[in-house]
Amino acid sequence: MAETLGSLVDKLTICDLKLWHCHEKLFGADAAQKPPDELRELAAKSLSLQGQRERLVDEVNAWIARAVAEPEASTLTDPKNKLYGGFRRD
Repeated sequence: MAETLGSLVDKLTICDLKLWHCHEKLFGADAAQKPPDELRELAAKSLSLQGQRERLVDEVNAWIARAVAEPEASTLTDPKNKLYGGFRRD
């Protein structure tokens, strides 16, 4: 499993936010005043984001199914080895 559950959920959240903002522009109160070209572009972006969202949901579901089937193989976190400050030489 290359992705962690957290990284997949993070990607899904970002995709949902982009889709939300796209729909605000596409279906909002001022949508009728937008030029047709801009509305077509927003509609295309919406379809693309919806497809991306579906793929991410499928990945999350597959990750959970693998974690249930093989609990020892699943990793909930990807440890980060951060070092803060400098190294002192005594």
